[in-house]
Amino acid sequence: MYAPVLIDSDGEIRSLGAREAPRCASAGGCDYAWPGRSVREFSFVFVRERATSMQIWLHPPLATEAALAALFYHVAEARPERLLLSYLLGDWHHEVIRTAGEAMLRIEDLVLTARKLRPAGRYHAQPHPSDLLRHSSYAHWAPMMAVWGLTGGRLPGRACEMLRSWSLLDQATVLRNPPDSNRLVCEHHGGAYTLYDPYRNTAPIGRDFEDQHDRQFAASVANAYRSALGNREPRFEAVDAVVRAPGRLARRRRYDRLILPWQSATGERVVISLWNIRASYAFEIT
Repeated sequence: MYAPVLIDSDGEIRSLGAREAPRCASAGGCDYAWPGRSVREFSFVFVRERATSMQIWLHPPLATEAALAALFYHVAEARPERLLLSYLLGDWHHEVIRTAGEAMLRIEDLVLTARKLRPAGRYHAQPHPSDLLRHSSYAHWAPMMAVWGLTGGRLPGRACEMLRSWSLLDQATVLRNPPDSNRLVCEHHGGAYTLYDPYRNTAPIGRDFEDQHDRQFAASVANAYRSALGNREPRFEAVDAVVRAPGRLARRRRYDRLILPWQSATGERVVISLWNIRASYAFEIT
């Protein structure tokens, strides 16, 4: 067991001795020890390691960039096989996370959401490493990837029926690209989330995908779909986007997206996009 460490607001890492180490319980008992109060009231981060496991306590609204940078460096260097993330948002919450990379993404999303920070631009997509798909968080996508690989991207039947058989309809978008056309016609959009209001899906079914309230956002997403169709290769990426709708606050969405391009038996090309929302919050643009 390693000595617990406390990371202060300047990113300085202090190793705690036995007398200073808190008596922490899994239900958030560290809140009653002075390191716990430092997490709650200031901007400190507390870390405890045991063998190949690590526990992290932090208060997302107060954690500074310096403290987070030091934490990420510490996590990357330790390479824990399993993490318990304890964070304070009203009450203490606890999540078990399996990899250091996933933990850093989760912490970043918690901090962004707690502070309602604005992104640098309207839309940004960054490729994920392909081996991340083997993580348990994406295990439910594995059947789709397997079928795509075995068939060489040839669609075996109807897209929505295939998605339904694996309980993926709610987190999927299906678009058709008619022959000799650049159009992307929306066939299905899952109900797991909506961008504009609780009563509308992202795109009108049966019409062009770009026919949405936020045409700039739709055009950026459509470009990614057309690129996957043109390259005939899957795209697995992290997306950070701002979506606007008339009469509503702008909303930031951070999500993972897997795009699979298919060729149907009728000669039509089909795009299936699977998405996993990591963070979503509204903010006012001044």
